Amino acid sequence: MNAALLEKRQNRYRQSKPAFLGRGIDRLTNPVGATLAGMVPNWIVEKVLNGIDRASARAPLGTFTHDRDDLAACIDAAEEVESTAKRLNAASGAGAGFFGAITASADIPTTIGLALANIRDTGRAYGFDGIGDRERLFRLQILELAATPDRDSRQPLIDQLMAGIETGGALMPFTDKNIEPIVDQVVERVSRAVAFAAFRSRLGMVVPLVGSAVGGIVNAQFQGDVAKAARFAFEARRLKALEE
Repeated sequence: MNAALLEKRQNRYRQSKPAFLGRGIDRLTNPVGATLAGMVPNWIVEKVLNGIDRASARAPLGTFTHDRDDLAACIDAAEEVESTAKRLNAASGAGAGFFGAITASADIPTTIGLALANIRDTGRAYGFDGIGDRERLFRLQILELAATPDRDSRQPLIDQLMAGIETGGALMPFTDKNIEPIVDQVVERVSRAVAFAAFRSRLGMVVPLVGSAVGGIVNAQFQGDVAKAARFAFEARRLKALEE
Protein backbone atom coordinates (compact mmCIF):
# COMPACT_ATOMS: atom_id res chain seq x y z
CA MET A 1 0.00 0.00 0.00
CA ASN A 2 1.49 3.33 -1.05
CA ALA A 3 1.29 6.84 0.36
CA ALA A 4 -1.55 7.84 -2.00
CA LEU A 5 -3.80 5.07 -0.69
CA LEU A 6 -2.95 5.99 2.88
CA GLU A 7 -3.90 9.59 2.13
CA LYS A 8 -7.28 8.37 0.85
CA ARG A 9 -7.85 6.44 4.06
CA GLN A 10 -6.93 9.52 6.08
CA ASN A 11 -9.35 11.73 4.17
CA ARG A 12 -12.12 9.15 4.47
CA TYR A 13 -11.83 9.23 8.26
CA ARG A 14 -11.72 13.03 8.40
CA GLN A 15 -15.06 13.17 6.54
CA SER A 16 -16.74 10.24 8.29
CA LYS A 17 -19.81 10.41 10.50
CA PRO A 18 -20.75 8.33 13.54
CA ALA A 19 -22.61 5.10 12.82
CA PHE A 20 -26.28 5.54 11.92
CA LEU A 21 -27.57 3.70 14.99
CA GLY A 22 -25.19 5.60 17.23
CA ARG A 23 -26.53 8.91 15.90
CA GLY A 24 -30.08 7.73 16.58
CA ILE A 25 -29.30 6.78 20.16
CA ASP A 26 -27.54 10.13 20.65
CA ARG A 27 -30.59 12.07 19.45
CA LEU A 28 -32.93 10.13 21.72
CA THR A 29 -30.81 10.35 24.85
CA ASN A 30 -28.87 13.60 24.44
CA PRO A 31 -30.80 15.89 26.88
CA VAL A 32 -30.98 13.44 29.79
CA GLY A 33 -27.55 11.99 29.05
CA ALA A 34 -25.94 15.40 29.34
CA THR A 35 -27.57 15.88 32.75
CA LEU A 36 -26.43 12.48 33.99
CA ALA A 37 -22.89 12.99 32.76
CA GLY A 38 -22.77 16.33 34.55
CA MET A 39 -23.67 14.61 37.81
CA VAL A 40 -20.58 12.38 37.65
CA PRO A 41 -17.51 14.00 39.27
CA ASN A 42 -14.65 14.28 36.79
CA TRP A 43 -12.18 12.85 39.27
CA ILE A 44 -13.98 9.49 39.25
CA VAL A 45 -13.55 9.02 35.50
CA GLU A 46 -10.03 10.51 35.66
CA LYS A 47 -9.04 7.94 38.28
CA VAL A 48 -10.46 5.14 36.16
CA LEU A 49 -8.64 6.44 33.06
CA ASN A 50 -5.29 6.77 34.81
CA GLY A 51 -5.46 3.41 36.53
CA ILE A 52 -6.78 1.43 33.58
CA ASP A 53 -4.34 2.94 31.07
CA ARG A 54 -1.45 1.56 33.07
CA ALA A 55 -3.15 -1.75 33.76
CA SER A 56 -4.10 -2.26 30.10
CA ALA A 57 -0.43 -2.88 29.27
CA ARG A 58 -0.85 -6.27 30.93
CA ALA A 59 -3.90 -7.35 28.94
CA PRO A 60 -3.10 -7.74 25.22
CA LEU A 61 -6.00 -8.24 22.83
CA GLY A 62 -3.95 -10.19 20.32
CA THR A 63 -0.65 -11.79 19.41
CA PHE A 64 1.10 -10.29 16.38
CA THR A 65 3.31 -12.35 14.12
CA HIS A 66 2.98 -10.34 10.90
CA ASP A 67 5.68 -8.31 9.17
CA ARG A 68 5.37 -4.71 10.41
CA ASP A 69 6.85 -3.50 7.12
CA ASP A 70 3.83 -4.98 5.30
CA LEU A 71 1.21 -2.25 5.71
CA ALA A 72 -1.65 -4.42 4.41
CA ALA A 73 -0.79 -7.02 7.06
CA CYS A 74 -0.71 -4.27 9.70
CA ILE A 75 -4.20 -3.15 8.70
CA ASP A 76 -5.49 -6.74 8.85
CA ALA A 77 -3.98 -7.17 12.32
CA ALA A 78 -5.51 -3.87 13.49
CA GLU A 79 -8.93 -4.97 12.23
CA GLU A 80 -8.56 -8.19 14.22
CA VAL A 81 -7.92 -6.07 17.31
CA GLU A 82 -11.13 -4.17 16.59
CA SER A 83 -13.11 -7.42 16.22
CA THR A 84 -11.81 -8.73 19.54
CA ALA A 85 -12.54 -5.48 21.38
CA LYS A 86 -16.04 -5.33 19.90
CA ARG A 87 -16.81 -8.92 20.84
CA LEU A 88 -15.57 -8.56 24.42
CA ASN A 89 -17.26 -5.22 25.02
CA ALA A 90 -20.54 -6.34 23.43
CA ALA A 91 -20.59 -9.28 25.82
CA SER A 92 -19.85 -7.09 28.85
CA GLY A 93 -22.46 -4.55 27.75
CA ALA A 94 -25.10 -7.22 27.26
CA GLY A 95 -24.41 -8.57 30.73
CA ALA A 96 -24.44 -5.12 32.33
CA GLY A 97 -27.69 -4.14 30.64
CA PHE A 98 -29.53 -7.32 31.57
CA PHE A 99 -30.57 -5.99 34.97
CA GLY A 100 -31.18 -2.43 33.82
CA ALA A 101 -30.17 0.65 35.79
CA ILE A 102 -28.70 -1.41 38.63
CA THR A 103 -25.78 -2.61 36.50
CA ALA A 104 -25.70 -0.27 33.47
CA SER A 105 -23.02 2.09 34.81
CA ALA A 106 -20.87 -0.76 36.16
CA ASP A 107 -19.71 -1.54 32.62
CA ILE A 108 -18.06 1.86 32.07
CA PRO A 109 -14.64 0.92 33.57
CA THR A 110 -14.61 -2.24 31.43
CA THR A 111 -15.44 -0.20 28.34
CA ILE A 112 -12.68 2.34 29.04
CA GLY A 113 -10.17 -0.43 29.71
CA LEU A 114 -11.00 -2.21 26.46
CA ALA A 115 -10.87 1.08 24.55
CA LEU A 116 -7.36 1.84 25.83
CA ALA A 117 -6.22 -1.72 25.08
CA ASN A 118 -7.84 -1.38 21.64
CA ILE A 119 -5.77 1.75 20.95
CA ARG A 120 -2.56 0.32 22.39
CA ASP A 121 -2.80 -2.93 20.41
CA THR A 122 -3.76 -1.10 17.22
CA GLY A 123 -0.51 0.81 17.63
CA ARG A 124 1.38 -2.44 18.15
CA ALA A 125 -0.21 -3.83 15.00
CA TYR A 126 1.39 -0.94 13.10
CA GLY A 127 4.76 -1.40 14.80
CA PHE A 128 4.51 1.20 17.60
CA ASP A 129 5.17 -0.25 21.05
CA GLY A 130 3.34 2.46 23.01
CA ILE A 131 5.97 2.68 25.74
CA GLY A 132 6.45 5.91 27.69
CA ASP A 133 4.44 8.90 28.82
CA ARG A 134 4.48 10.53 25.39
CA GLU A 135 2.85 7.45 23.88
CA ARG A 136 0.38 7.40 26.76
CA LEU A 137 -0.62 10.96 25.96
CA PHE A 138 -1.08 9.99 22.30
CA ARG A 139 -3.43 7.14 23.33
CA LEU A 140 -5.48 9.50 25.47
CA GLN A 141 -5.76 11.97 22.58
CA ILE A 142 -7.05 9.16 20.36
CA LEU A 143 -9.63 8.19 23.00
CA GLU A 144 -10.80 11.80 23.24
CA LEU A 145 -11.17 11.89 19.46
CA ALA A 146 -13.17 8.65 19.45
CA ALA A 147 -15.50 9.94 22.19
CA THR A 148 -16.20 13.18 20.27
CA PRO A 149 -18.54 12.24 17.41
CA ASP A 150 -19.36 15.75 16.14
CA ARG A 151 -17.29 16.44 13.02
CA ASP A 152 -16.69 20.13 13.78
CA SER A 153 -15.67 19.45 17.37
CA ARG A 154 -13.23 16.72 16.46
CA GLN A 155 -11.34 18.67 13.79
CA PRO A 156 -9.23 20.55 16.38
CA LEU A 157 -8.49 17.20 18.05
CA ILE A 158 -7.29 15.78 14.73
CA ASP A 159 -5.12 18.86 14.24
CA GLN A 160 -3.56 18.38 17.69
CA LEU A 161 -2.80 14.74 16.94
CA MET A 162 -1.19 15.58 13.61
CA ALA A 163 0.86 18.40 15.15
CA GLY A 164 2.48 15.94 17.54
CA ILE A 165 3.78 13.59 14.82
CA GLU A 166 7.27 14.17 13.45
CA THR A 167 8.70 13.10 10.12
CA GLY A 168 9.58 9.43 10.49
CA GLY A 169 6.45 8.70 12.55
CA ALA A 170 7.97 9.46 15.95
CA LEU A 171 6.10 11.63 18.44
CA MET A 172 7.36 15.13 19.04
CA PRO A 173 8.99 15.25 22.50
CA PHE A 174 8.08 17.93 24.99
CA THR A 175 10.77 20.42 25.88
CA ASP A 176 9.61 20.33 29.51
CA LYS A 177 10.72 17.04 31.07
CA ASN A 178 7.64 16.98 33.31
CA ILE A 179 4.87 15.73 31.01
CA GLU A 180 2.41 14.92 33.81
CA PRO A 181 0.63 18.33 33.89
CA ILE A 182 -0.03 18.01 30.15
CA VAL A 183 -1.29 14.44 30.57
CA ASP A 184 -3.51 15.57 33.43
CA GLN A 185 -5.08 18.27 31.24
CA VAL A 186 -5.86 15.73 28.52
CA VAL A 187 -7.20 13.22 31.06
CA GLU A 188 -9.57 15.91 32.36
CA ARG A 189 -10.87 16.58 28.83
CA VAL A 190 -11.14 12.87 28.03
CA SER A 191 -13.03 12.21 31.26
CA ARG A 192 -15.68 14.75 30.29
CA ALA A 193 -16.00 13.36 26.76
CA VAL A 194 -16.12 9.73 27.88
CA ALA A 195 -18.54 10.40 30.75
CA PHE A 196 -20.86 12.27 28.41
CA ALA A 197 -20.72 9.62 25.68
CA ALA A 198 -21.00 6.71 28.11
CA PHE A 199 -23.97 7.93 30.12
CA ARG A 200 -25.83 9.30 27.13
CA SER A 201 -25.58 6.07 25.16
CA ARG A 202 -26.31 3.87 28.18
CA LEU A 203 -29.74 5.32 28.89
CA GLY A 204 -31.23 2.59 26.74
CA MET A 205 -29.70 0.03 29.13
CA VAL A 206 -31.85 1.07 32.09
CA VAL A 207 -34.77 -1.17 31.06
CA PRO A 208 -34.06 -4.74 32.20
CA LEU A 209 -33.73 -7.41 29.46
CA VAL A 210 -34.13 -4.87 26.65
CA GLY A 211 -31.11 -3.04 28.03
CA SER A 212 -29.03 -6.14 27.38
CA ALA A 213 -29.41 -5.75 23.60
CA VAL A 214 -28.79 -2.00 23.75
CA GLY A 215 -25.72 -2.48 25.93
CA GLY A 216 -24.16 -4.92 23.49
CA ILE A 217 -24.84 -2.69 20.49
CA VAL A 218 -23.60 0.61 21.94
CA ASN A 219 -20.44 -0.98 23.34
CA ALA A 220 -19.57 -2.62 20.04
CA GLN A 221 -20.17 0.64 18.20
CA PHE A 222 -18.01 2.58 20.64
CA GLN A 223 -15.14 0.13 20.21
CA GLY A 224 -15.59 0.50 16.45
CA ASP A 225 -15.25 4.29 16.80
CA VAL A 226 -12.15 3.83 18.96
CA ALA A 227 -10.59 1.43 16.44
CA LYS A 228 -11.23 3.79 13.52
CA ALA A 229 -9.67 6.71 15.39
CA ALA A 230 -6.69 4.56 16.36
CA ARG A 231 -6.11 3.33 12.81
CA PHE A 232 -6.34 6.89 11.56
CA ALA A 233 -3.75 8.08 14.09
CA PHE A 234 -1.25 5.28 13.62
CA GLU A 235 -1.61 5.30 9.84
CA ALA A 236 -0.82 9.01 10.00
CA ARG A 237 2.43 8.08 11.72
CA ARG A 238 3.19 5.48 9.05
CA LEU A 239 2.46 8.09 6.39
CA LYS A 240 4.99 10.43 8.02
CA ALA A 241 7.51 7.59 7.95
CA LEU A 242 6.96 7.19 4.20
CA GLU A 243 7.76 10.87 3.69
CA GLU A 244 11.39 10.35 4.73
